[in-house]
Amino acid sequence: MAAKSIPFFKASGTYRQVGLQIGEKLRPQLRRMLSWMRDSLPPGVTWEDMLLKGRLCLAHSRSVYPHFVEELQGLAEGADLPFEEVFLGVCEELWEPAAWGNAVSVVPPLARGCTDMAARGRATVGGHTLVAHTNDTSPEAEDYLTVLQVQAGDDPEFLAVTIGGLGFSAGFNAAGISMTGNAVSCRDIRPGVPRLLIARAILAARTLGQAMDACLLPVRASNYNNVIANADGEVYSMEGSATDCEPIYIEGNIMAHSNHYLSPPMRPFEANPHRIGNSIIRYHRARRLLRDHYGKLSPALFQRLLADHANYPGSICKHNGTSVTVFSIIIDLNERCAWIGRGRPCQTTYFEYRLTPWEPPQGR
Repeated sequence: MAAKSIPFFKASGTYRQVGLQIGEKLRPQLRRMLSWMRDSLPPGVTWEDMLLKGRLCLAHSRSVYPHFVEELQGLAEGADLPFEEVFLGVCEELWEPAAWGNAVSVVPPLARGCTDMAARGRATVGGHTLVAHTNDTSPEAEDYLTVLQVQAGDDPEFLAVTIGGLGFSAGFNAAGISMTGNAVSCRDIRPGVPRLLIARAILAARTLGQAMDACLLPVRASNYNNVIANADGEVYSMEGSATDCEPIYIEGNIMAHSNHYLSPPMRPFEANPHRIGNSIIRYHRARRLLRDHYGKLSPALFQRLLADHANYPGSICKHNGTSVTVFSIIIDLNERCAWIGRGRPCQTTYFEYRLTPWEPPQGR
């Protein structure tokens, strides 16, 4: 088993101070990430084209999330990088052909995969709400991972995994809200608030309602399937695109999702319906694993389930060339605790992280 943990860093203060601290700490990773992304542009698109469209996304983001834009300004300052380029780095949907009206199927620089499983109540040992997630992307991304514990302004403290400091892939906060999910290939990408800022807003949520509002933001550029949950056992899979979203509520105390749309209203938004076969297999395999272990699901058991090799190498524990599992996370929302492992789940050692439960400020 690999015993190497993901590097860990704590940041606190105002949004700008948080960004500044992260930028200073992750300066080498941020520089390499932006260089990597600059060398991986969509066909026929120039860096100047990207910056122009990034400015449109920035205008929308300033109007909705000025505090998160301020955080990114601090990030750029700390890393000594141009702010426009750092902001463009969180506009990952602009690297997809659909953002440019192109139906040609190419692999973005950070090829996203991911499988999610969630369980609550009678499905779990002790009735806790558990969420498990594999993060599948380009193998090179493993060297850019950092676990960040962040206290920004008056928001609940959160703990999440970042790839190179450009947004957050999965995590939870001290209010008992989790943010995991899956990239989906939507055909209606447009200028708007980048989906990575929506993920950042979920991590700042004090209630599940605030997390859902972030998923439903009207001026978004695109969206993930955001899996959001709280310690009360309320779990939703928010299947989204730029212009629509279908909330899927947990049924039978278990839920699974991968990288294709499940709900009939969202299926017409699938940009690459001919490339979802692997996702379909992982989704049904995850559902079967949850059903087969109903009533016995625990953080320790989820560590085994995430290492599943059915349909290897394109399995839940993915070893598949350009897209591999670079980290996995299991969250116990009742305990405000997560176990995070680097690399493939079948080879990793999970390390435990805890947050102190958040109490709302007096009078709010």
